[in-house]
Amino acid sequence: MGWLFTHGSTLKEQISERTTGWDHAGENGVLIRSTCLRHCYRGGSFSGVLWSVWQRTFEKDGVEARPAERWIGCDLLQYQTGYGWGYKDQCEEMGPYQYSCPLGYLAMVPVACETWREGVRQYHARQKNKREARRAARKSA
Repeated sequence: MGWLFTHGSTLKEQISERTTGWDHAGENGVLIRSTCLRHCYRGGSFSGVLWSVWQRTFEKDGVEARPAERWIGCDLLQYQTGYGWGYKDQCEEMGPYQYSCPLGYLAMVPVACETWREGVRQYHARQKNKREARRAARKSA
């Protein structure tokens, strides 16, 4: 899927739009509700990644019609000068090339792509090693 931009939008508005849940009526009167359980933005002033954990529930007459589904969303966000913020949505199943997803999100969602999750764990291990090296350098200085 390509990029979708909203003229004049701010980063805050784009994040709000991308994390607002929705309901819709499915077949046979089933209410389908999608809810953002958690989200965070990792990036800077002009681009970044919006990580989110979503849950979709299915109810009919107030009773669970089928088991809930959960997934990790990965929205690339970018500012386009003179226009506003836009996004390109992805999910774990696509094996995105971004690995800054919070480790806690992995525990909230069934595995859809183990290769990508291993990349996330490696990314966080590298970040931890960098932090520890900086601390050690400050102590020895």
